[in-house]
Amino acid sequence: MDQSNGMLPKKEDRRVRRTKKLLTQALTRLLQEKQISEITVRELTDLADMNRGTFYLYYRDIFDMLEKIEDSMFEALDDIVSLHQNDDVSRQAKPILLDLFRFIEENQEICSVLLSPHGDMNFLHRLNQVVREKCLQLWPNKEEEKDSSFEYHYSFVVYGCVGVFRAWLNGKCQEPAEKMAELADAMIRRGSL
Repeated sequence: MDQSNGMLPKKEDRRVRRTKKLLTQALTRLLQEKQISEITVRELTDLADMNRGTFYLYYRDIFDMLEKIEDSMFEALDDIVSLHQNDDVSRQAKPILLDLFRFIEENQEICSVLLSPHGDMNFLHRLNQVVREKCLQLWPNKEEEKDSSFEYHYSFVVYGCVGVFRAWLNGKCQEPAEKMAELADAMIRRGSL
């Protein structure tokens, strides 16, 4: 059941969560090697060691599965941003950055493929749009700072952070999230002065 008909969604039981986790792990492995459009349901379910019927209980096709994974990630990212909605991120971005780096570390494999050349370009575009909207919400209420310079500042910060996230993921997240948040915060503050 969903919220569109006024009912709350049912909490998934452990078996459903485990099945979806196995399918996600298999999709992640396949996305490390090929584009989403090249992956078949049969190939995915063979790798996850389950039958195709099980896959179709939860997803229409591979693209639907990827979209649902991305939706789940965006919900989690939205939760992180909501925790910092009263912060002045233009002065101190480290707390939100630390939470973002921790989220990426906890979801390292899927984040790595989504931000890779085999990843979904729509994910990156959608991520940029969501971050832009959140930046506008979190930006200090100074109208002179929301003029055309906002677009340049936003682009610098967002694309710079995505680059740092990618580099960290490519290095298998070896540096602690705390150190990466400090580094990114320092770069943002130096670059935005």
